[in-house]
Order: sequence, then C-alpha cells, then structure tokens
Amino acid sequence: MRDIDVLVDQRHRMYEDMRRRSKEEHAVGDRAYKTWALKRMRKGELVCFLAEDSSGRAVAGGCLWLREEQPGPGYPGGRIPYLMSMYTEPQSRRRGLASLVVKEAMRWSRKEGYEWMTLHASKTGRKVYRNLGWKRSWQM
Repeated sequence: MRDIDVLVDQRHRMYEDMRRRSKEEHAVGDRAYKTWALKRMRKGELVCFLAEDSSGRAVAGGCLWLREEQPGPGYPGGRIPYLMSMYTEPQSRRRGLASLVVKEAMRWSRKEGYEWMTLHASKTGRKVYRNLGWKRSWQM
C-alpha cells in the first residue's frame, strides 16, 4: 500500500498511452482508483507487482484484482485473478519488464491455487501475453 501513488501514476500513464484524456477526467479517475485500490488491498483483493531499476525507482508494474465471478458450466464460481493496470515507462520498454511482471503475477496466482487468469489487453500489450501462453477469448 505504500506504493499506491506509484500505482496510480502508472495507471494514469497507461490510460494516456491508450488515448488522451483531459486533466479533469484524469483527476476524477485517479482519485477514484486510489480509493478503490486501497480498499481492495486492505481486503486482500488486489495484489500489485512493481519492477524497479538499479536505483530503486519503479519503472514497470501491474496488479491482480481477485474478482468474484459467477458460476458456470464446470466452474462453481469464486474469485479469479484479473490482470490489470500494466504499465512500463517508455525508456524501460523492450527490456522484458512487462513479461517479468506478468510472469510474477502468474507465479503468484499458481501458488495461491488459481488455475487461470483473465485480462483485457491493449493492442500493444497483446504480444507480451501471447508470448507467455495466454489465449484470446471473445467476450461481449
């Protein structure tokens, strides 16, 4: 939780990379996300991972939200890790940091007994996930 401001900033910049938004839109989203994330961290429903450079500055990160899912065929329902808020600073990209964060999230999920994870990938992030064995599904 001590890294919440870094996590909010990374999410803010993730959204900037996808599409420009106004300062007002960001201000609303950043405040709401900080409150939302801290609440879920305290309840053990949000686990975040940061990659640091040699000086200890966070340059990449991502989070797992343990979302409650409804039951379905062959699945009794319950929490499923949802990978979200993935971001790598521009000067640190193409060095495998996003893959490192995703691998750590996958390792954590397996250790905690989760059989699978979900995410919504940006166009630029899809290659990272595909290279790590993720499969695309179609949800509407």
